[in-house]
Amino acid sequence: MEKYARTSKCNLFSAALLALTLGMASCNLNDGKGQAAKESQEMKIESVTWEEKPSAEGCKISASFPADTTMAVSRNVWEWINEELGGSYDGYLFDGEKLAEHYGTLHAEQFKRAIEELGPNTAMDHCAYYAQFKKVFETCKLVTFTAETYEYAGGAHGGESLEGCVFRKSDGRRFGWEMFTAEGKEKLRDIIKERLKKFYFKTGSDEEFYAMLLDENASYSFPLPETAPICRANGMQFIYQQYEIAPYAAGIPTCTVPYTELKGLFTTTVEPLIESTTDSLAMKYNPTVVQ
Repeated sequence: MEKYARTSKCNLFSAALLALTLGMASCNLNDGKGQAAKESQEMKIESVTWEEKPSAEGCKISASFPADTTMAVSRNVWEWINEELGGSYDGYLFDGEKLAEHYGTLHAEQFKRAIEELGPNTAMDHCAYYAQFKKVFETCKLVTFTAETYEYAGGAHGGESLEGCVFRKSDGRRFGWEMFTAEGKEKLRDIIKERLKKFYFKTGSDEEFYAMLLDENASYSFPLPETAPICRANGMQFIYQQYEIAPYAAGIPTCTVPYTELKGLFTTTVEPLIESTTDSLAMKYNPTVVQ
């Protein structure tokens, strides 16, 4: 009888342990399905704007953040925005208003101190700083955010910049130039050069094109942009900042190359992401035909 009782207890314990294990496995499976479902859906965005009160100093920061902070990619996007603005904000990361206020106030105070030191009748009395962050493209596997800034602190003109970052939605990993193989990056030099020559600078010959550039060695080895390339709806965008390859008057030279023309240049890690640029979520961005 005692042996039977012990056996029954053991069976009950084994059954309970099995049920707990199956339950945990089911939860993990459901969690995995839940994350996958989130990734396949469009990323919801919340936007905040901080603006300095009307004064001699113009300062405005607008940012769009991932609304769902439980996804791994969300934290990476928030951290990227924080770092793009300077990386000095150490408050609660997911408070967009506090983050924007921190950097807006920082720039406004810097301008005020400079004006006080130099006096009001200087070129700095109309100084300005503007920054805008926004989501520009998304598929079921990746999302692209851009950062546009303008700053004027006296002198003949201000300075603009445009850059961005590609994030893998499953784990939030950031991608830049490592999206391309070493051989792929070398082939890109000619591809980008031809695109810029034809569609941005609108020149008919290499000689005329090189004459517009600052780099005398560009004809021997055309430089790749220092800024990381980003995924857009109609292809991969390559961005050169002001003065990087051409005079200020040339602005920010950019070109967009269709993904079909870049086939074989991506790493095996990135190929699945690029394949997703034709999925149903990507099509919501109504890609235009690239010439």
